[in-house]
Amino acid sequence: MTEDVTERESEQLPADLVRLVRTLHRALRQRQTPPVGQKVRPLAQEVLHLVESRPGVSIREVADSLAMQPNNVSTIVTQLIRDGFIDRRPSARDRRFAELHPTEKTIGAGRAIDDSLDEVISDALLRLPPQAGQRISAALPDLWELARTIVPSA
Repeated sequence: MTEDVTERESEQLPADLVRLVRTLHRALRQRQTPPVGQKVRPLAQEVLHLVESRPGVSIREVADSLAMQPNNVSTIVTQLIRDGFIDRRPSARDRRFAELHPTEKTIGAGRAIDDSLDEVISDALLRLPPQAGQRISAALPDLWELARTIVPSA
């Protein structure tokens, strides 16, 4: 009987993880505080996060990484350039292409968003029993490995 339970749990695990990740993502998006004077722009924030973590990335690479159409990424990037969050520079390797670089405004905004999300998670963890926080912490290496298996650049 234990084998049947384990097999069912194993079969259910992918669906459970998908629901969990979607729920956490939605909850964090709802709770994040945009930098002062800015509005929440979820897709733009994903683009900014990618550009900040990979300076010099191209619009095509951003589109591929986020599974978006290049023309949609280009529209978002144009707005972010206008708002002072991204610099577009000619590529040093091939001047026909542009590289995207974060500005100081992006770096500061990213820190502000990360700080607000860290606070949300910290507050939530404090409301859980200590053993829950320990189990979550113990699961992180395996969850990161799962992420890298799904998306090697994670």
